[in-house]
Amino acid sequence: MVIQSRIRFRVLCATTILCALYLQEVSEAFLPLQSPPLSRSGSSNRTPKYKALIKEQEYDYDCAAHQNDPQLYKSYPLTKPESECWALRQNLDGRHALTHSLFREVATHLRSSTAPNGSRAALLPFIMKRDANKNVDGDGYSNIPIVEFTCDDLESALASDYLDACTGMSSRSTSNDDSTITVDDDIQQGGWRMEELGSSSTGTTSTSSNSNLNSNPQDHSFQSKRLHWTSVLDAKNTVVFNSAGAHISSQLAPTSLAALHGLDGAATGVCLNLYSAPPHTDKQDVVVIQTQGRKRWKVYSPPDCAVKLNVDPFCRGKGEDELTIPILSDEGSELLLDVMLVPGDILFVPARFPHTTDTLNCYDENYGGDDNRHGSDKEKKSSMHLTLGLDTHVWAMNYMSMRTLALRRFDIHDVLESNDLKDYFDRNMDECVGRVNQLSYDLREGLFSSLDSISDESLILILEQNRALSIMLATNLLNFHDRVNDECGWADTNGKHNSLTLDHCLETVTHFQTIGRKISNSHEDMYITALEEERRRNIEGKGWAINVKDIMVKERADRLSIFRVPVFFEQLDKLREELRVWGDHPGSYPTSFPIILNGDHVEVNILVTDAVGNVHAGIKSSWSPAKIVKVRSDGLFNLQLFDGDVKEGLNRRDIKGPHGLGVFI
Repeated sequence: MVIQSRIRFRVLCATTILCALYLQEVSEAFLPLQSPPLSRSGSSNRTPKYKALIKEQEYDYDCAAHQNDPQLYKSYPLTKPESECWALRQNLDGRHALTHSLFREVATHLRSSTAPNGSRAALLPFIMKRDANKNVDGDGYSNIPIVEFTCDDLESALASDYLDACTGMSSRSTSNDDSTITVDDDIQQGGWRMEELGSSSTGTTSTSSNSNLNSNPQDHSFQSKRLHWTSVLDAKNTVVFNSAGAHISSQLAPTSLAALHGLDGAATGVCLNLYSAPPHTDKQDVVVIQTQGRKRWKVYSPPDCAVKLNVDPFCRGKGEDELTIPILSDEGSELLLDVMLVPGDILFVPARFPHTTDTLNCYDENYGGDDNRHGSDKEKKSSMHLTLGLDTHVWAMNYMSMRTLALRRFDIHDVLESNDLKDYFDRNMDECVGRVNQLSYDLREGLFSSLDSISDESLILILEQNRALSIMLATNLLNFHDRVNDECGWADTNGKHNSLTLDHCLETVTHFQTIGRKISNSHEDMYITALEEERRRNIEGKGWAINVKDIMVKERADRLSIFRVPVFFEQLDKLREELRVWGDHPGSYPTSFPIILNGDHVEVNILVTDAVGNVHAGIKSSWSPAKIVKVRSDGLFNLQLFDGDVKEGLNRRDIKGPHGLGVFI
């Protein structure tokens, strides 16, 4: 089928696999990157100058000329013995062992770019080229792409399950003009926004959205909302498949699991996505793997945060923020990379580095290159890449968030908090807006730096090293905080309440590390569950494929990913809320009173007086099942009882729990 319109997919999520599909044409160029100086000190808040090489017009660039450049790798890393052991334990093949080794290299890149004070200001993009001419080793995986996922795989996934989808659009996009979604450096305007697939502006009618699906798998009405491949082809904008790593279990779940374990705590959570978009920044460090066709990427240095104080530098070009190429230039950004990726190529882009993609002129005959890597005519009409996001900033695992929550918890004045943004900070613990963007460059970059951690697997073996890491992170946090106070001219007048202590910082770091490990473990459980489901379907054989196309029996409907995956994201949302609530309560929680969050199932003593003096009469017993409907800022709780009544203003001492699943919904 020849498709004239341009199709772009984005698969987003904290721990998501993103697969971008483009039926377009493409332009070829390669721009390797030279690192700026690793040490940048001083009081200037201006973004430093990066050194970018002149764009090369031939694909066959001289690798030897750049072999000593740490940002350019000529071929994949060798499969590490520990990666082979990991794949064997997971019952996965050598391809996934290679993916595990790749993310070991990513972890090394992150850690080697971390200064002694914890700052990752030196973190830069890198490119890893697949050597298509390399001889195949005995393992058979040396010269084939590290991950293979094509349009045919996506079509097959849609046929075997129910996938959630929406579309990504810019403010200039319309529903009846294909050309409006072209990424044009000079005219593209407006922020990136998402709309449900099937809305009036997307021009499609067949959808699969959680908001439209009946949450009860016994009701077959959800099947009428199923997304079909033809609807994806008809969409004229970026199609977004949320949580593809958990939904598309055959190929993407093991890739996500390999990436998560390969990082070994160097980042929190993994997100695998697929997209094309106007210039924008992300909260994630991303690893891009081209799997089909070609795609051109442009990566820019971060703009000067001081130009727009109240715009989060991790979310530029999204929502109401406009980020065009001229704006990037005005705000001090420089073009660092202009690279055309072919199947098997890998690109790393740190968080906050603006980037954009397109597939224009990628098969122009004027450009050189290895025709064996171009693929068939069908493949030339489609371009797909996987974007694995390292979600450390999504989960607020950075020094900025640690400092913010520590100051709240220990009731210490925050010199970065302004009155007009106080309510905003109360709702958003991880937003980097306001006075922080006026700090000197090296201090601001230190606060924005993501945290390193240790995985549960390593934690068992090296408890002493983990203790040393916690103390180091706490010391870094204290130093960053003291420097913020110094730059803002804040003096500790009484010596007690205006500054954090090392003990405060150590408690904060320990809490963040604990939540971070829980987040990574939840991602691991989600991907392992997807793998187990895939293996179960393989045992069932063709019976599953036939059944999924017709009205499904309840037992199989329960196993659809649209009902399986949301459970894990509810857990992740609770962990994020647990992190935030910790900062809202002074001192330490008594061990007898675990943290309670919205949605938790508990028991409540209804023979008590609430905040307004009402005495609740008991029914047979003074303790009844209930669900938390609101955790109030005053430390009290609103609950819904089993009979539907809502009780407000109850104290924590009158609540037992939280428990697991409740006796009512």
